[in-house]
Amino acid sequence: MNVICHNIMINTERPVQGIRDLQKAGFDSVAPDISVPVPDFYGRYKRKPPKPKKIDLLSVSERYSPLFDSCRENGVQIPFVYGSSYDLIDPLQDRKIKDNFLKEDDSPDMEAIEDAEAKLEAFTGKAAEECIEFCGSNGVKYMLISPITGDRTRGREWELNHDFYMSLAVKAQESGVCILLQNMCRDVGGHPVRGVCAEAADAADWVDRLNEEAGAEVFGFCVDIGICSLCGINVHEYVTTLGNRIKAVILRDCDGHNDAALMPFSSAQNGKSQTDWMGLLRGLRDIDFDGELIVNCTDTARAFSPLLRPTVYQLAGEVGDYIRWQVQLEQNLKKYKSIVLFGAGNMCRNYMKCYGKQYPPLFTCDNNQKLWDTEFEGLTIKNPEELKNLPEDCGVYICNIYYREIEAQLKEMGIKNIEYFNDEYMPNFYFDRLERDDQ
Repeated sequence: MNVICHNIMINTERPVQGIRDLQKAGFDSVAPDISVPVPDFYGRYKRKPPKPKKIDLLSVSERYSPLFDSCRENGVQIPFVYGSSYDLIDPLQDRKIKDNFLKEDDSPDMEAIEDAEAKLEAFTGKAAEECIEFCGSNGVKYMLISPITGDRTRGREWELNHDFYMSLAVKAQESGVCILLQNMCRDVGGHPVRGVCAEAADAADWVDRLNEEAGAEVFGFCVDIGICSLCGINVHEYVTTLGNRIKAVILRDCDGHNDAALMPFSSAQNGKSQTDWMGLLRGLRDIDFDGELIVNCTDTARAFSPLLRPTVYQLAGEVGDYIRWQVQLEQNLKKYKSIVLFGAGNMCRNYMKCYGKQYPPLFTCDNNQKLWDTEFEGLTIKNPEELKNLPEDCGVYICNIYYREIEAQLKEMGIKNIEYFNDEYMPNFYFDRLERDDQ
C-alpha cells in the first residue's frame, strides 16, 4: 500500500527541490496533476469581450516529462495521476456567458451551443487520450478522470459518461492504465449536495458496466473522503459497498460545509474531527484495502510560508503512515504465527473484544508486579521477563499508551517483532472503561 503525496510542493518546470523536500518528509511517491488547459469554447461577455485568453499549447509530454524524468532520477514513484475531465455547463443559465448564445432577437442560438459543446467534448477526449498514452509510457498505474458534471448533465449522467469513458477504454487497455472514476458533489444555491457517483450502489454499477463492456478491468474507483464529508455520506457503508473496486483513496479534511484540502484530522471542533475517519478506516479494513492512499493537504500547505511547507509535509507523511498502519492492522496480525500482548488495561480489553477469538494471544504481561500470575480477559498476566522465551515468529503487541517508553524497554531486553496496537478506530471502542486503583 503506497502513501502518495499530492504534488503541491513540486514546480513542474523546476521539480528537483520539491522532490527532495518530499523525500526528506518521508514520501517516495507523488501524485501530479497532468490535466491539459482547456480553451474557452463558451466564451465570456460577447458584448464586452475580454482580452483573448492565452492557452499553453505544449503537449502533455513536453509539459510533464521534466517532472517525470526528475522523479525517476531521484527514485520517486508516480503510480497515480490526476487527469483531464470537463464540466458541461448550461450557457443559457450562466449569466456570464448567456449573451454569447443569443441571436439578434434574443432567442437561444442552439446551433452555436451544440457546436461549442462538441468542440469541448472533442478537445477533452483527445487530451485525455494523450494523457493516458503518456502515463502508459511512464509506468503510471492509475489515472483519475472525474465524471462529466454540470447543469446540462441532469437526467443523462450515465449516457454522457458512458460514451466518454468508453471512448478511452481501448487506449487505456493498450497503455496498461486503469481509469478511476470519483465520487462528486454539486452546488445547489451555495450548498454542496450529492452529485455523480455519490451513491455507492450507482458508483459500483457504473464501474461494473464499464468493465463488462470493455471486456477487462479497465476501470476502478477513487474515493475522495473530502467529498464524502461535504455530502454527508455514510463512509463505512460507501466503502464496503464499493469493495475491491476501490483502487485509491484521497485523504483530505474539510469542515463538512466548505470544499477544502486540509491536513487529515486537522478540521476539528471541541477536539472532534469533522470528517468520519473512523468510518473510513473501519471500511478499508473490512475490504482488505491494499491500494493507493493520496494525502492532499494543499490548502493547509498554502497557508504556511514556503519555508515552513517542508515541515508541514513531514507531518503529512507521518499522518499518511499512521492511516496506512491503521488500515493494515489486521493484516499485520496475520503475519505472525503467535502473538503476545504487553499491557493489562483498557487497550488489552479492547483487543480481546475485537480480535481475541480470531487472533488469541499466548498471554499478556505488565510492569505492575501486583498483577503477575492473575487473570485478565481470559489471559494470564506475566512478568515481562517471560518475553525473552518467546519463539522467533511471535509478535509482541504493545497495548498501552506509553508506546515509546515500553518499546525502549523491550529493545533493551533484546525483544524483536515489536508492534503497536491502537484501539482508537476499533468497532467496539465505546464500552465502559476500566477504573482500577492498581493501574
